[in-house]
Amino acid sequence: MTILVPIALILVGLALLAAEVYIVPGFNVVGVLGLLVAGGGVVYAFIMAGTLGGVMALMGAIGGGGLLFTYLWRSGAWDRFILADDLRRDTLVEAAEHETRSRVLGQTGVALTPLRPTGVADLGGSRVEVVTEGAFIAAGSRVRVVAMDRRRYFVRLAEEVEPETKPEG
Repeated sequence: MTILVPIALILVGLALLAAEVYIVPGFNVVGVLGLLVAGGGVVYAFIMAGTLGGVMALMGAIGGGGLLFTYLWRSGAWDRFILADDLRRDTLVEAAEHETRSRVLGQTGVALTPLRPTGVADLGGSRVEVVTEGAFIAAGSRVRVVAMDRRRYFVRLAEEVEPETKPEG
């Protein structure tokens, strides 16, 4: 009769762990409580049934935990804990960035707001947030895109940009 209590505690603890995986998202109170109840069942077995009973309860808890883990693995419950998205850069995204860069670099427009150093400019009919290289540019001035990074367009006054020289040949 005394051995039934630790067995029941271990089974309740494993059931709480299964409920944590299937019902309650994340590692919350239910999972911690399940570990504590199963561990308490093993400790209770050591206290009440001695070393041999405690070792048998420990082996039973490890075996039951292994069976539970195998069942959860095969049922697909562990797939919710794994990030399935690929975090590498996509070649289509890189191609779109390159196309945008080649289309916008060198384009001229008009500063709609004062650029000190950030403001809004009209580039090809679109309102774009732009950044100067540090100089103040008044609203209404003609600007040219001279550089880009992922999110920002860097501009200068259109008169300050050196004319492009074409190689002779």
